[in-house]
Amino acid sequence: MTTRLLGRAVATRTVANQSIRPKIRHLQSSVPDSSGFSGRDNTKNNTNLEILDLALTKVHDLGWSSTAVSRAATELGYSSMAHGVAPDGAISLISHFMDRALDETCIEVDDQLHEFPDTSECLRFICTTRLKQTLPYVQRWPEAAAILAQPQNVPLAMRHLTNLSSQMWYLAGDKSTRIDWYARRSALAAVYLSTELFMCEDRSPNHQDTWRFLKQRFQDMDKAEYIGSKTVAFGEQFSRNLYNILASRGYVSH
Repeated sequence: MTTRLLGRAVATRTVANQSIRPKIRHLQSSVPDSSGFSGRDNTKNNTNLEILDLALTKVHDLGWSSTAVSRAATELGYSSMAHGVAPDGAISLISHFMDRALDETCIEVDDQLHEFPDTSECLRFICTTRLKQTLPYVQRWPEAAAILAQPQNVPLAMRHLTNLSSQMWYLAGDKSTRIDWYARRSALAAVYLSTELFMCEDRSPNHQDTWRFLKQRFQDMDKAEYIGSKTVAFGEQFSRNLYNILASRGYVSH
């Protein structure tokens, strides 16, 4: 079931955003696939993934940077230039992490979703699981948020967030095409984003305040007027919350 679920997740993301290739190493193959990628292309992609995965272990010390990628490439015996691994520098590493975290969330929640009595509880579990993927990098995540907030990177950040929200709803069993499809996904995206940014500032034991904050946001989301407001104000909510957390950390001026 895990393979089918992950395959469905990959297919959903590919349709939603052809520019963000799923990055699950064990799903890569040297056999040519329907998209036209040759064995050589896949071998190169596997090398890139290996370098980027190792680069993630360097983030704590080197931040979300091209330096982290170069250091990882050198340790694996490749050229420190590692042409094509992270053509856009830090943003490539951040994008790799976000893809990887969503893939691992899909795997982790598989076979557990049936345990929850309603969609809201199911969604909250998926959100919690995804947020825990960021926890090892939480001290450095405001740096990633600052990079994502740069004007040239905002479209990518929005695509990742929209894709995340859509995948969460799908995993929770929502396959509807109702008129409120966008409203529901916009509301969930706003809930996830505000909680992730809150988590960056949370110093409570085991991030208990973060999980309480998330629970409250879901209670708010269940209100019809909340969903309606997010249909109109999603972009504004994204910008405002992102700005507030970055300003509190000194990444942007008040």
